[in-house]
Parts: sequence; structure tokens; C-alpha cells
Amino acid sequence: MQGYLHVLRTSALRVPLLATVLGALPIGMLGLALLLYVHRLTGSLAAGGLAAAAFGLGNAAGMAVQGRLIDRYGQARILALVGTACAAWGVLLVAAAPAAPWQGFAVVASAGMGSCVPATTGSMRVLLAESVRGAEARTAGYALLAVLFQLALLTGPLVTSLLLVLAGPGAAVVTGGLLSGGAALLFSTTRASRDWSPARTAVRRGGVRRNRGLAVLLLLAAGSGLSAGIVLVAVPAAALALGTAAESGVLIATVSAGEIVAGLAFGARRWRWSAARLLLVALAGSAVTAGLAAWAASSLALLFPALFLVGVCGGPSAIASSALLDTLAPRSALTRSYTLLVSAWLVGGAVGNAVGGAVTESLGHRQAFALSACWITVLLGTGALFRRTLEPAPGAVEGERRP
Repeated sequence: MQGYLHVLRTSALRVPLLATVLGALPIGMLGLALLLYVHRLTGSLAAGGLAAAAFGLGNAAGMAVQGRLIDRYGQARILALVGTACAAWGVLLVAAAPAAPWQGFAVVASAGMGSCVPATTGSMRVLLAESVRGAEARTAGYALLAVLFQLALLTGPLVTSLLLVLAGPGAAVVTGGLLSGGAALLFSTTRASRDWSPARTAVRRGGVRRNRGLAVLLLLAAGSGLSAGIVLVAVPAAALALGTAAESGVLIATVSAGEIVAGLAFGARRWRWSAARLLLVALAGSAVTAGLAAWAASSLALLFPALFLVGVCGGPSAIASSALLDTLAPRSALTRSYTLLVSAWLVGGAVGNAVGGAVTESLGHRQAFALSACWITVLLGTGALFRRTLEPAPGAVEGERRP
């Protein structure tokens, strides 16, 4: 707990943390909101999955570009610009999609909105690395960031469910865009963000791309995202089959609740295991719990606790992946490396959305959960095979220097 208290007592980080939570809230809202909004427009769950996939792909591309721009020009002006654009895309999508002669407009607009989701979480991750002293305290900071992020993701689907009842999915899309813009503006006006400047030490040409350990970590992140993307479509499909659309938000929030509980426990304990070993153990647990969700997918009463356990294993996986960047990524490209990690997860999630939409429409939601479990098992084997690349010798990463 001392690590948590150390981070929270750092006054310069409090408002950026708040802005990060507000910026993560729309991420929990928009995937589900876009899926259900396009489903209402077209009557097709596959079309809704395609829109969610386009949002994820756009988000992945936007994060990667933002990471490079932030490492070059700083955080404040980049975040303010893309946050404003995200809000504008949300309004345009809902205003124009119903009357658009081309059905693909909603998919294109979803991609545009995704590309402008501001990288507040990545920027906060870099501020923690720069501002928090000591490896143990930094790991607690990463765990706290993951917990707050998941808390926002838990709240996001609940807000979406409320807006579905009160005003419909279109209102959820617009609200998510406006929240993204507001959070980006709040983050960019903080002293910590304005004072942060990119590292002057240049990364050797191709240095990030040729880092084998980072490449393996990105591969695992993409694979985890694919599994999560399948689940994101399977959950509302299960809700539609077993209950109502509004229950999908509560089911997704249950996953986030599990991630929060596990994240708090993970960050409060001093681990003797390496981050790489913790990541593999978390993947093993994810494979088991995804299989449990497939078994439980015939009943909402069983699916709720199964999805909670899915979250319990997913939380430590994300924290361990973030902690590995401290040894795998050059300091001068830390923002870029983190946003690449997020982008890889999002690309995998986008593919998973598309695959999940097709599988649920043709085979059903239970088979989609089973596919997710099988995929994580393959991912676990891949991680075990390349484990040594995730644990480089001290000083092996060019440009390594930690505060």
C-alpha cells in the first residue's frame, strides 16, 4: 500500500490521474455504444461488430501516431487537438449516419472517431515513469493506473446501459465523444503535462522495431486483444439471447470489476517473480476462465461470476505487460512503445470484434467464448516459447535509463 500512497501524495499527478480516468470512461462506452447503434440502424449484429472493429482499428492507428508525435512535440498540444476532433466525429456520426445513402458511412465515421481518442493513458504512464522514484513504487503506480483505467471501463458500460434506456445508443456515442474531448483538454492544461518534454537522446534508427523482446510483448498484446474483442461481441450477443441489450453493459462491467479487484491486489504485494513469469501465469488463468465462460454461457446467472473471473486474470496481465516496458523499451521512445503496446491490443481487439461478430451470427455466443479460450491457450504457448526474450540482460536495451 505504501507505493499507492506515494503516488497519490504526489500533487502534480492528481489532476492528470483524474483526467486519465475521465478519458478512459468513453473507451468503456464507445465500443459497445457503436456496436448497438449500428445494430439498431442496420438490424445486423455483424454490421455492429464491423463498426466496433473499425473503431478499434482507428484507435490503434491513432494511438501509434500520437505516440510518435508526443515523443517529438510534447503532450499538451497533441492531446488537445485530437480530443477536440474526437468530440466532433461523435456528433457527425450520429447526426449524419441515419440519412447517409451509403451504409458504410457509419463504419468509416467509427474509424475516424477511434483514430482521435486521445492518448491520455499513455501520457499518464510516461508521467509516472518520470515522476515516481523507485522500481517498487513505479510498479504500484502502474497498477494504480490500470485499476483506475478499469474502474472507468467498468463505469463506461453502466453509463451506456443507462443511456440506452433513457435516450438510445446514439446519445451514448455523442456523450462518449464529448467526454474524450473534455478529458484531453483537462489533461493538457495540467502543469505536469505542459512541463513534460521529450527525451533529447535519439533512438537508433530501427531501434524500437528491432527490439525482439518488445516485438514478442507486442505480439502477446495483439493476441490478448483478439481474445478480448471476441468476448466484447459475445457478451452482448449472450445478453440479447438470454435477456435484454441493456444487460450487456452490466456483463461487461463485471469483467472490469474482476480486473479492478485483481489489479489492487497485484499492486499492493511485492512480487519475487519476474514480470514475464507473472504475465504467463495470468495468460494461463485467462485460458481457463475463458473456457469456464463458454461453459456458463447458457445462463446469465452463471455467466456473471464466470466473466468476473475472466477479469481477475486479465488485470494482472495488463499490469505485467506495462511493467515489462521499463526493461524492454528505450526511455527516449517510452511513449511510442506504450502506445504501440496499446495499439497492438486494439488491432487484435478489432480483428476479434469482426471474428466475434461472424462467429456469434453463424454459430452462437457460446462458441465465440470457446474460440476465445482456445486462442489464449495458443497465445500462452507462444509466450512460453519466447520467454527468454522478455527478460533481457541489464543494459541490453539501448537508451535504457530510469529515474
